[in-house]
Formats: sequence, structure tokens, C-alpha cells
Amino acid sequence: MEGIVSKLRALIVDDEAPARLRLRELLSRNSNIVLAGECACGVDAVAAVRDLKPELLFLDIQMPVMDGFRVLKEIGSDQLPVTIFVTAYDRYALAAFEAHALDYLLKPFSDERFSKAVARAIAHVEMQRGSEVAGRIVAMLNGGIPPGQNSSPVHEGGRLAVKVGGRVVILKTAEIDWVEAAGVYVELHTGKKVYLHRASLTELEAQLSSARFVRIHRSTLVNLERIRELSPVTHGEFRAILTDGTELKVSRGYRHRLEEQLGQSL
Repeated sequence: MEGIVSKLRALIVDDEAPARLRLRELLSRNSNIVLAGECACGVDAVAAVRDLKPELLFLDIQMPVMDGFRVLKEIGSDQLPVTIFVTAYDRYALAAFEAHALDYLLKPFSDERFSKAVARAIAHVEMQRGSEVAGRIVAMLNGGIPPGQNSSPVHEGGRLAVKVGGRVVILKTAEIDWVEAAGVYVELHTGKKVYLHRASLTELEAQLSSARFVRIHRSTLVNLERIRELSPVTHGEFRAILTDGTELKVSRGYRHRLEEQLGQSL
């Protein structure tokens, strides 16, 4: 796949030998993946992830002693690979995604279904790698402070690195008009352009808090410098009208945040 700099290391974890064999054969068809190892139990899987540091984990759920969910818990979020659950039981699907699994393969699955899951996993790892590069760029531009070591890594007059295709676009925070939640992404609105950025709205709110951004709705952040007018709607709700004419809802639950920033009640 275009954009992959090096092969991805994969780890297979399943207590059934035929299941491991099938996964091994399917992975051998993909030139972007190298098999780092196999495990037949959860205890060995935890140790293998820590030692081998695979980017992809194909994980069975029902295993003796330690099931797949316990494996993820023992590994910890800081070392967790991109995980695809492979199981014969559909009742665990919701719990799997709550455990941050990328995909859920229900046995028996087709070659095509497996290929789609792998392609999605590769794209996800590629995005993670791009985010790491973007983070280093931002750290360099903001004075060499590594991401995560500053409570406000994006500050007024600061910059935000956004991966767009194979490029990294550097946005000045002052250029962003407003931000909208979009699943596991956010949409950054800058004039007529919209950039999709991998982050939660809560994460971005923390980063932009000192850059005159305020949350006015559970799914919306706005640059205070872009608000032209506040118009009452009903039952304590307002409409924020931006300088370009965009209208955004100010919900009752978040109105107090706007009032604090403005220094007056609405």
C-alpha cells in the first residue's frame, strides 16, 4: 500500500492451531505485513506484545486462563497494538469495540472480509505514524516541547499539524473559525476549507483552551474572534453568528462557558 514506509509486524493469538494456520496463510499474501509471532494463550500474548512490539494484533476472545479482553487490559493502552478480534461468537462485538478494537472478524469469515479488515488496519497504522510525525513537527515549531509534556501544546499564535493525504498541513490556530466533532475525528473549519483531523473534541478543547476557543455545544468549539453576534433562540439557547455568516447553536448546557469568556451573562 502506498505510504507504508516499512512492513507492519503482526502477532496472532488463538488457542486453536487450525485458526492460527488460516490467519498465517492469509497474512502471507500481504506484502506489507510480516508475522512477528504466534501465541496459543493470553499469558504468552501479553509477554509477546511487550517483547515484539507488533503494530497489528489478531486476537481470539475465548481462551483458557486469560481471555482476549483480559489480554488487552494487561497490555495497557500505552502499548496496545491495532487490534482485530477474531472469534466464533458474535455476542462480544459491542464489548470488543468498547475495548478499542479496530475490527471484529466473526468465524468463519471470507478471504475478502479478512482483506478489508487488514487494509483498514494498515491505513490506521499509517495514520498513527503520520500523527507522530505531525506531533514532532508541532513540537519543533512550538519551541521543541514534546507533545504531552505541556498542558497547552497549542497556544495563541501556535500551530496545529493536520495530516492530509500524504501531506502534513500546518494550520495557525488563529486561522481556525470553528471545530465540529465527527466521530473519532474533528472537522476544522478555516474559511471555505474543512480539514479532517484525528482527535476528539475534548482533546482539542484542552489544546485550544488558551487560544480563545470555547465550547458552545457538545459537538462544537468556536474561535471567539469569529463571533459577530449572539442571537437568542428559545429556552435559554442562543445562536452564534460568525463573521462569515455561519450560524452555530449555543446550547444551554454550555452557555456558561461562553459567558465566562465574554465576562458577562447573556
